[in-house]
Amino acid sequence: MKRNFLVSSLSVCVVGILLLYYVAGRDPRELRGLVRATADNAVDELTDKLPKEIHDRKLDQDLAQVRQDVIDRQVQLSLSNGQLDQLRNDVRNLAASTERRARLLAEAYPILEQAIASEKTQVRFANQNFAVADFQREIDNLLSAQDREEGQLRIKRIGQERLEKGAKEGEVAIADMRSALDTAEQEVTILRSRREQAEIESKTLDMVTAVTSSRGESSASVGKSLGKLKGGVETIEARNDALRMHAPVSDRANNNELSKGWTRLETLKAIHDKLRSDNASSSPDQINALKDVGSKDDELISKP
Repeated sequence: MKRNFLVSSLSVCVVGILLLYYVAGRDPRELRGLVRATADNAVDELTDKLPKEIHDRKLDQDLAQVRQDVIDRQVQLSLSNGQLDQLRNDVRNLAASTERRARLLAEAYPILEQAIASEKTQVRFANQNFAVADFQREIDNLLSAQDREEGQLRIKRIGQERLEKGAKEGEVAIADMRSALDTAEQEVTILRSRREQAEIESKTLDMVTAVTSSRGESSASVGKSLGKLKGGVETIEARNDALRMHAPVSDRANNNELSKGWTRLETLKAIHDKLRSDNASSSPDQINALKDVGSKDDELISKP
């Protein structure tokens, strides 16, 4: 019931479309072209969506079909060569037969001419004795057979030439098909190898992209954490500076005395190191003079 309903609905749609084209004054053949183009497009889209394994299997089947065609044509060529060999043998036999008969007929000519001129009743031909009438019938039979075999020889020679030409063209065509098949198989092997390498490279590039992306995210996360750490340290240091500035006066005085003592010691150490360096590079007279000056300074320091 449902099937009949679907068939009826489809028929109504088709008739309606045809009627619409007829009313519009369009050629119904355009509709057939549009339907065929739509079908081709649908088939192409369906084919493109098939997995690569199916395409590979289809390609292998096509190559196997071409290979079988080459084998079939090679078998046909072998059969043709066999027929050609048989035809060549027939041509050789016919040529030999007509040549032998032509020699007999050539020998019969002077015998018959002499018998007619001499009005003989008996003649000897091919190691046999013939009455003149029988000899003439024998010659007629030989001429008829010669004419028949010469006609067969002409036909067979024409057929031989055609078969030889066809065999040569067939050999060239089979060689071209075999070469094209070998080239196609090699190209398929190379393309499949390139596809495998491209797939491996694609996976590697995807991995590198993923690693680069994750590394960028990790770097951003680390940078954000470092920023938080730096901000925390700066906040603590600023808080300490603020506490130090607002500390009691006694604490700040003690801190100042410690700072002054440290500065004083560093200054004296610098003067001491510079003086020793200058002494190392001075002459003896300059050294004695510095010692006298140093003695006077000691006396000044020792006085109350």
